[in-house]
Amino acid sequence: MQTDESNILKQYRQIVDESNIVSKSDLLGTITYANDKFVEVSGYPLEELLGRPHSILRNPDTPKEFFKELWETIQAKKIWRGVVTNRKKDGTFYIVNAYIYPILSKDGDILEYISIRHDITELRELNTKVQNLLEYGNSQQYIARNKLQSGIVNEFESDRCKVIYHPSDILSGDFYSIFKREDGSTFIYLLDGQGHGVSPALTVFATSATIKEMIKGKQSLKKMCKKIFPIIKSFLGDLEQLSYTMILINPRSTKLSYVSGGMYPFKVKFDDNVYGVKANNLPFMNFSKTPKPSKLNISKWQSMIIHSDGVVEHSYKDQEQFKPKEIIENPALIDSITNSLNDYKFNDDFTLIHLKNAT
Repeated sequence: MQTDESNILKQYRQIVDESNIVSKSDLLGTITYANDKFVEVSGYPLEELLGRPHSILRNPDTPKEFFKELWETIQAKKIWRGVVTNRKKDGTFYIVNAYIYPILSKDGDILEYISIRHDITELRELNTKVQNLLEYGNSQQYIARNKLQSGIVNEFESDRCKVIYHPSDILSGDFYSIFKREDGSTFIYLLDGQGHGVSPALTVFATSATIKEMIKGKQSLKKMCKKIFPIIKSFLGDLEQLSYTMILINPRSTKLSYVSGGMYPFKVKFDDNVYGVKANNLPFMNFSKTPKPSKLNISKWQSMIIHSDGVVEHSYKDQEQFKPKEIIENPALIDSITNSLNDYKFNDDFTLIHLKNAT
């Protein structure tokens, strides 16, 4: 039985020795044992390690308080755990995940210390490279986002038109612009690309650039759609779709024509009620037909709200301030929402346009 136990203990020691840096030291920290892994990683021959203090490996940049806490822990007969940067004989550094165990006599006195360390230098270097790549990727996405958002146009003053634009990601699938046309009419569009990230952001950006080239002059919405949507098809992948609302208000602000697909109803407020205008087309895909506009008489309208699905599809939808009908009845909520948006976490882009009638 004793032979079996000794054999098992020998195997345990072999496993630990082959996979870890192991050393023993006396009560003053003088090295009394170092395994082959310790010799290999540190670059010191065994004879230069034995009888020397562990401080031979100390990184001079490590604060004294670090080692003070280490010694206080093991002298209190507790196990110390931590990450340590050590210096090799050639002056280069390596990083270890270390455990230092006080070995006690049967009377509870400390006899020696055993340190078992695992070299994590390559892992730390890999983590640093990954982190650098992530930071670089994020910086490039921020640049891309700024470029995308620079294409957003709002030709109305804030007292006439207020917008909440809060992308959930660095790149947004939402895009909008609001124009005063040469004939005095108003053109508004809100696009919502399917998904998140680069693909929908590029789709809505390309679509937006196309729209801007088509809105000049006095064309009706029907004619604009016939020019715009065939071009949009070339931007969409086989399974990609674009939700959209496009609104044209005549110069006297009495009539409105619109195309909308895949979007929540936009709302128009009159003196005595709020009218929800439902989508009149399907979301646009590369095999879709050109959307057909509808017309609406909006004489004596007061204000209008157009929004993306991120405004209502979130975990805070029961809160009054996020309900479009409440917002159009009480526009002061827009400033309140804008100031508190960073306190909330939304799963989708949050875009809301509130336009007042100037006549």
